[in-house]
Amino acid sequence: MKSKKGFTLIELLVVIAIIGILAAIVLVSLRGAPARANDARIKSSVNQTRIQAELIWADESTYANLCASDTLNELHATYGSQLAALENDIADMQGTLDMNCQADATAYCVSAKLIAPATTTYFCVDSNGLVRDDATASDCVVGAINCQ
Repeated sequence: MKSKKGFTLIELLVVIAIIGILAAIVLVSLRGAPARANDARIKSSVNQTRIQAELIWADESTYANLCASDTLNELHATYGSQLAALENDIADMQGTLDMNCQADATAYCVSAKLIAPATTTYFCVDSNGLVRDDATASDCVVGAINCQ
C-alpha cells in the first residue's frame, strides 16, 4: 500500500478556523488601544508640566507664573514655548483642549481630561506630589490648588 503525503481537507479547515478565532480575539482586544495610547500621552504631557513648574520655582521662587486663564502660561518669558508645546500636545490627543491649571505663589495643580475609560475622568498632578488618574472636573479648580 502506498502512503499518502499531505493534509486532508478537514485538517486544513480546522487550522483555518483556529486561526480565524485567534485573529478575532486579537482584533477585539486591540479595539481600545488607540484611546489608551492617547491617555498615556496625555498623562506624560501633564507629568511634564510638573518639571516645568519646578523649573519656574527654581528661577522665580513662585509657581504663580505657571498658569494663565486656567491653562498653561504660553507667554512665560523663559518656559512659554515648552508650556505651549505641552498644551498643544494635550489638545491634539483630546481633539480639543480640556484641561485646568491653577497656581499661586506656593502651590499648583494641573489636570487634563482622559479619553478612556470614561469621559469624566481627569489626570491630575499637584505641587504636593499627588498624582491621580481618577480625578473629576471639580478637582484642580480655583481655591483648591491640589488634586484632593
